[in-house]
Amino acid sequence: MLDKQRTEWLAGLRDDVAGFMASLRIPGAPGRYLPCRRGATETGRRAGLGFSCFAAKIHFTIGTWERLPAGERREWLDGIRAYQMDQPAPWLPAVPGGFADVPLLEGIVPPWESGWRRLARMLTGGTAPTPVTDAMLAETKQAIATLAQFDTAPWRTFRGYPGTPRALENRLRGFDWTRPWSAGAKSALLAVFLKTAGEESLANVLAAFLDTMADAATGGYCRAGHSPERGQMINGAMKVLNALDWLGRPIHHPEALLDTCLTQGPPPAGCHVVDWVYVAHRCLMQTDHRRKEARRQCLEILSLIRTHQAADRGFSYEPGRAQNGYYGAVISRGLDEGDLHGTCLLTWAIAMILEILDGDRFGWRVIRP
Repeated sequence: MLDKQRTEWLAGLRDDVAGFMASLRIPGAPGRYLPCRRGATETGRRAGLGFSCFAAKIHFTIGTWERLPAGERREWLDGIRAYQMDQPAPWLPAVPGGFADVPLLEGIVPPWESGWRRLARMLTGGTAPTPVTDAMLAETKQAIATLAQFDTAPWRTFRGYPGTPRALENRLRGFDWTRPWSAGAKSALLAVFLKTAGEESLANVLAAFLDTMADAATGGYCRAGHSPERGQMINGAMKVLNALDWLGRPIHHPEALLDTCLTQGPPPAGCHVVDWVYVAHRCLMQTDHRRKEARRQCLEILSLIRTHQAADRGFSYEPGRAQNGYYGAVISRGLDEGDLHGTCLLTWAIAMILEILDGDRFGWRVIRP
């Protein structure tokens, strides 16, 4: 289904992306990359964990990971594992075995937390701001999933999750399932943590709970009787499907969910594009329902993705604008240039689209987030 113009663009894209990646690489530090070339802030230049994960995933997706020297690959993965902390800084959340990118987390703390106010909270035993805790857990999931992509595990098993069925059910019921994007993301975290820790009985509890969230009418996942707006439904479904993938469970209503997807394409932002494509890709692994229509939509999305490609040949999170915020930290000035996160998301979307189109002639591979 690919026309000549798209085929020629895709044929040269691996070299384009590889060249962009080379421009962001920090010399002498295997696995360390800038979030973007020109507009990176001080926080963006100092932070490392998420960017290292993104860069590894990009290399895996475009098929260049195995071309790197074995020693560099080993140091790279060890560098990701080195972010795991049993006793992080006192102002960080108490998440034993979690991964902490301290420069990034420092950039999330509100300005009024600086100086004596932060010190006062530390001395009085106050907890870290919720955005910091959420970011640390998300980065922990990111690190563990990235390591698993390369058949590598953290040095210590992460166990920052409810340890009993009742506690786990209470945690799940406490999520706001009227906003499935957030609730689904937190469920995906738990799925990764439980499966990589070998907690099969707790993983079954999580799977059983997700059964109760499945909506037969839309194919999405939400609180019974509540119909979120379409963006929440698609992005939330993406997170739940990610959890189901780790749990080894099928999608509950793939035809209905694909119908929901095909009512409209995604908005032009990296996360929305990849979430739409991920949902369609996962559904089409279980059903042939409306496959031709999905393929036509994917061709349109390929054209949309191309509008994100900057002059440096990387992809920006938004057309013409590099991602400037990451978990609330300002990592760039949002210039017209490619950025690492946008490139990770959109190369992943392209790899999934190629599978949907049965056009995997470029050697690209789909990651498991």
